[in-house]
Amino acid sequence: MQFMNIKQILQNEGYVFKHYESVHSTMDTIKELFNYNKNKLFILADKQVEGKGRRGSFWHSPKGNVYLSFSLEMLIDIKDHFIINAAVALTIAKTIDYICNVSSKIKWPNDIMVNGKKISGLMTEIIKQKNTNYIIIGVGINVDSSPIISKYPTTFTKEINSSFEKINIIELFILNFFKKYKKIEYSVYDSILKEFKNKLLYLNEIINLQLDRSKFIKGRFEDINLDGSIVININGLKQNLYSARIIDDRN
Repeated sequence: MQFMNIKQILQNEGYVFKHYESVHSTMDTIKELFNYNKNKLFILADKQVEGKGRRGSFWHSPKGNVYLSFSLEMLIDIKDHFIINAAVALTIAKTIDYICNVSSKIKWPNDIMVNGKKISGLMTEIIKQKNTNYIIIGVGINVDSSPIISKYPTTFTKEINSSFEKINIIELFILNFFKKYKKIEYSVYDSILKEFKNKLLYLNEIINLQLDRSKFIKGRFEDINLDGSIVININGLKQNLYSARIIDDRN
């Protein structure tokens, strides 16, 4: 009964809805279910025992927050898959803005920030089954609490506005996403990318980037490409970066 509205919305979109009290991670669970040929899936968990962050890092996932994963058949060219990533990030940002009455920012590549603090994150992965490519998306939104991370402040929705419950946030996210996804189905990429740029944190500013454990660079964050790479201007020389971490200390 608790998830009746959510289940109905997803059924209207052709999705199978699965709710779990606890999983290792929603991304692992959705991949396991793919083995049973259930390809249009939406997984929701109350908590994750081994929640995944970027690059396989552990993400603390206690009860009370949003942990979900869902799948999409890749109806677009695989090289354009970042536009789905952008659509999901914008959906989260729009949902957070409405709930918290704020203007959130997207910190490249996948963090949603409110007042300089992380409130949400996402990850995507492409998998193949029977010669068909699918993209699976994982979303975490801090609702009741947020993890304490050294040198990376976090926040949660109820710290800003306690009137919205988790179920309201999930329902709003789903409704917002499928509206946004219609544009992708009609190949309207430009408006999504433009909206994404308008939400980008540090765009047109000098930033520090960590490429690996020991390599750091500094340059102006000038643009983002359709493939998700960012354009960094280092002393007049532009280069595209596909993977890096933006360091907050830009001095």
